[in-house]
Amino acid sequence: MQVYQKIGDEVILLYNPSKEEVIVGENLLIADNSRKKGILVQVFEQNLVELPGILEELIRKESLAEMKVQEHVPEGYQKFTVDLKNMKFARARVRKEVDLEKGEILDWSGWVPDRSSEVKPIKDEWILGKLKIGKKDFYKNPIYLGKTNYNGNDFYISAYDLQGITIVVGKKGTGKSHLTKAMLLGLVDLGAIGIVFDINDEYSPMIKTIDGKESPYSRKLITLDPGKNLKFTLDYVGRDVFIDVVTAALELSEASTIELMNIWDRLVQGNSLNFQNLFTAAKRVESSSVRSALIRRLNRIEESKLFVDDPEQAITLEKEIGKITEGGALIINLKAKNIFTIYLVVQTILSKIERLLEEGILRPIFFFAEEAHTYFPRTNWVDVVTRMRHLGAYQIYITNTPTELDDIVIRQADNLFAFQLSEPKDITHIAPAAKLEVETIEKVVKSLPPKRCLVIGRVTEDYPFIIDVRSLEVQAAGETKRFFHER
Repeated sequence: MQVYQKIGDEVILLYNPSKEEVIVGENLLIADNSRKKGILVQVFEQNLVELPGILEELIRKESLAEMKVQEHVPEGYQKFTVDLKNMKFARARVRKEVDLEKGEILDWSGWVPDRSSEVKPIKDEWILGKLKIGKKDFYKNPIYLGKTNYNGNDFYISAYDLQGITIVVGKKGTGKSHLTKAMLLGLVDLGAIGIVFDINDEYSPMIKTIDGKESPYSRKLITLDPGKNLKFTLDYVGRDVFIDVVTAALELSEASTIELMNIWDRLVQGNSLNFQNLFTAAKRVESSSVRSALIRRLNRIEESKLFVDDPEQAITLEKEIGKITEGGALIINLKAKNIFTIYLVVQTILSKIERLLEEGILRPIFFFAEEAHTYFPRTNWVDVVTRMRHLGAYQIYITNTPTELDDIVIRQADNLFAFQLSEPKDITHIAPAAKLEVETIEKVVKSLPPKRCLVIGRVTEDYPFIIDVRSLEVQAAGETKRFFHER
């Protein structure tokens, strides 16, 4: 393999595929041994070399395919011409500079070795060791996610580096939820608390092992179903949270919001605050437009069965979280709920948790937003990103439609886990989160098979790695139900 050309931070390498193999995502060291320096590059595309006369040669062979032509050439020359026609080039990006004498990885200074430099594959283990990432021994709070794709090294991240914003994207069926379940169980094992907005009831089955027995997480995962065992009283959620819900999730106008606040305050003063009285008072509002707006919203809220007047039927988030203080998660089951119920549930929990964190009642929490694109546009996640993260609300967004995530989420992301994507708009949208070139991301993520992803961010010291996600020892639903099981 030889260096052919450098354009900016891109290096083009020539190689003979009959003698050596290059894979997209592979790391190579281009070493100038005389200067004791080198650069670490990562392959993002490979292709056939365009040679003068190659088209003419191929046309000639194709046009003579039905004719019997005898060629008398030396055996060695024939192999040479075949190798020449099959020569490939690999496009790679410079990632780091290497001090060969000290054995250190440094930020790239712009220096490039000459064409006579040695090019050789570098094992993932060597890079992980130099960057001090990916290995269990490097962390006080390790979470095992899988193995590096090229050398099969165990790949760990630190729970410390998930304390921010993490984005998991990819097409349906590529393994997004499988990865986030591994993250969640790793956090639970370390004593952390999670709240999962579970659109498809994929997380509840983890209370059972694959063979149907009780798993170690049977008492650490608590499933709450809105309208069943997840109900709140108005007195518990409070006016500010309730107003957040109707304005953000149900888009109540300013005039109607003010009237609703006045009704709430009057009921509190009269010691008669409950949902039924709130509904009755709304029906008595003089302005027909405001009255109509309030009744429509309250009807939707009533249909969700999220709010009740009887405290015996209601829960508190503090009490539920108190059951898993040693590590666990509340699974908010949103399966088969209509979109307005989903908006209400998500916004109510977000707003209430924000108040509890602000008051110091709860310790930091990890939010898992499964299929975040479903409810993101109608819930106030921007406040979560800009404010709640500083209060201790760390977020993991999982979506197959990354363009639905607000730019502020993408640009403030600390980590990106990208499974296969094919839509150019999706790839362009997530590029700022990866801090990589759009072309590099496009070439890599388009070629990823299921359960393999590109990882970059704080968890990797901003060095991109490709990993195969580990298998789980617990039941993990999520596959689409089918009538036909064979083609």
